[in-house]
Amino acid sequence: MFSSRKITQCDQIELIWDDRVVFLLSLSPEEGTAGELQGSVSEDTVLITVRAEKEAREPCFGPQAYFDSREGIVYHLDIPETERFLAVYQHKDWWVRPAFFSDIKELPDRTQLLLFQSGATYFAVLSVCGEDNRTDMCSMDRYQLNRCSLETDRVNRSGAENRLAVRMASNAGNRNRMEDLSLAIAGGSDPYLCCERAVQAALGRLGRSSMLRKNRKFPEKLEFFGWCTWDAFYHRVSHEGVMEKMREFRAKQLPVKWVLLDDGWLDADYDKKVLIGLDADRERFPKGLKGCVKELKETWNVDSVGVWHAVMGYWNGLAGDSPAAETLKAGTRVLPDGRILPDPEAGKAFTFFETWHKYLKNCCGIDFVKVDGQSAVSLAYGGMETYGHASCGIQKGLNASAALYFDNCIINCMGMAGEDMWNRPSSAVARSSDDFVPQVPHGFKEHAVQNSYNSLLQGQFYWGDWDMFFSSHEENWQNSILRAVSGGPVYVSDRVGETNPGFIRPLITETGLVIRCREVGMPTTDCLFDNPADTLRPLKIFNRYGENYVIGAFHICEKDDICLGKLEMSDIPELSGRNWLVYAYQAGTVCRLGESGINFSLPEGGAELFLLIPDKGRGRLIGILEKYISCGCLRILHEEENRVAALVLEAGTLGIAADRPPVRVWIDGRDHEAVCHGGMLWSVYCEKPDCLVEIEWQSGGL
Repeated sequence: MFSSRKITQCDQIELIWDDRVVFLLSLSPEEGTAGELQGSVSEDTVLITVRAEKEAREPCFGPQAYFDSREGIVYHLDIPETERFLAVYQHKDWWVRPAFFSDIKELPDRTQLLLFQSGATYFAVLSVCGEDNRTDMCSMDRYQLNRCSLETDRVNRSGAENRLAVRMASNAGNRNRMEDLSLAIAGGSDPYLCCERAVQAALGRLGRSSMLRKNRKFPEKLEFFGWCTWDAFYHRVSHEGVMEKMREFRAKQLPVKWVLLDDGWLDADYDKKVLIGLDADRERFPKGLKGCVKELKETWNVDSVGVWHAVMGYWNGLAGDSPAAETLKAGTRVLPDGRILPDPEAGKAFTFFETWHKYLKNCCGIDFVKVDGQSAVSLAYGGMETYGHASCGIQKGLNASAALYFDNCIINCMGMAGEDMWNRPSSAVARSSDDFVPQVPHGFKEHAVQNSYNSLLQGQFYWGDWDMFFSSHEENWQNSILRAVSGGPVYVSDRVGETNPGFIRPLITETGLVIRCREVGMPTTDCLFDNPADTLRPLKIFNRYGENYVIGAFHICEKDDICLGKLEMSDIPELSGRNWLVYAYQAGTVCRLGESGINFSLPEGGAELFLLIPDKGRGRLIGILEKYISCGCLRILHEEENRVAALVLEAGTLGIAADRPPVRVWIDGRDHEAVCHGGMLWSVYCEKPDCLVEIEWQSGGL
């Protein structure tokens, strides 16, 4: 439980957890600057607000002092000694990734989330993007190296070994006053709840509680399997190429329910990276966008078609004197460098996107959008607009338009900077990693690490889009399993002739519905502080499906030895105090998860998927074994001590976990005999979907 004590003479705040000081915050403004830290303490969270102001100079009409737009004001946070840290930091202008280290001096610049354990308590320290200002953390060593600050020299010589620098900046010039929520800190025995509570407390203070993922709605269109044109064609995408791929999907009997026309479909100058028109490139799409959409829906039974566009229109905005610039003029601003971009004032931003989206929806039949390059907004308006004003205005306009025309179905992309993450009012899905790049050898390692660890932060706001993948690829087994545990959309970008249905069908039903976990995939507790690419222990990622848990285990170590892993009750906080059955998908086995855990091994490039089912002391239905998340094909209708009735939604092998064979099995009222596969695994075959299965167990438990 937190409490605090303010030391007013040196503007310090001590944060106390269970009668010991765990954090010390201090602000030592430079001469001519007045500043104050304020702490708001609840039982398990602390919110830190910063106020700072430059003193006026005489004469008042003469030169004045202002805060640097990128440096703002810096204060310091001392943390308790600990051996292992996890940081989620912005390693590119639009992406974040994790860092693992044992010395706080290695804390990267632009850290957004710091997680560590002190004794039995976890602490999450969260950088906040508030009304105007954005906060970042880094080690004092990095701050000194990057800024060569004399003040930092003085502070470092004070002997604080566990001190980090916290920077709050506005991104705008001519600012002599700053006031904003800056940090949120949460403590407790559950690291995932610490991350969640920190975000929840900060959003609550900012009046944005609706922006928690739990208060958003996953887009219905993205509940189904899709295909994206990007890796298949890149900028060479065409009407005929898309239709050729549709012919392949039909021949392979794969139900593609949505198609995303990615970068390359637009009428744009691809050398100057500027948008020319609002419709498709007529050379490659001779029937226009409308003709392409019409054929996809009417000939190939695609339910939804989406298009990609950059947040700026195209990567570098709109071409001057172009049809796009004229049509969207009321919602644009011309920058001093000549670029024509959407205006960051929310009303004008809405005009920009609404005008285009209205055309896409009403004239072309488009159902959703993927909007890329979002974190370029604060770069484009650097020095002119605050983080909060520019990004918030653009996001309000974009989200309002997407809500109006696409029922909030938008895939946000290249937008993991704090000013974007904290400012989307309604959209529910955002990319959570760098691109899937099929040409990069062993690219799965970085992809899996980024998506899972980034979800500790971004997963509090959005469901992650873990990006498209190739179903025919040297890492397709790992990529396929990763999507099963992601909780996000599932789609491929296979080239023509290269789709492998064997790595898609286990993810979906016959109607194309994705059997999707309902939360976001995150690393298990034993993986939180170790880089799985450097250790011969598997990366384990967990998620939830109803009352069941799903754990994906992956060998991503750079060494080519066998990777030894273990499932334990302590892997997920909610497992303790209950009994669990574990079904291993690839091994095809069922066993109980006891106190000693379950050992397993993975070869190089290997993966396994575990389904954890509550053990209620009687036989349990596992689900259709051909699917990764087997239980996703079940609807339990009635369950009592020695009897269960369920609707089995898919045809296939129905798995049953029991010590002894069922007394009787009825499928649609007809007797069937369960087949034993060794150990606790039994099965019967359901020949068609929507079977009514009734099972009677022996008395006396499993």
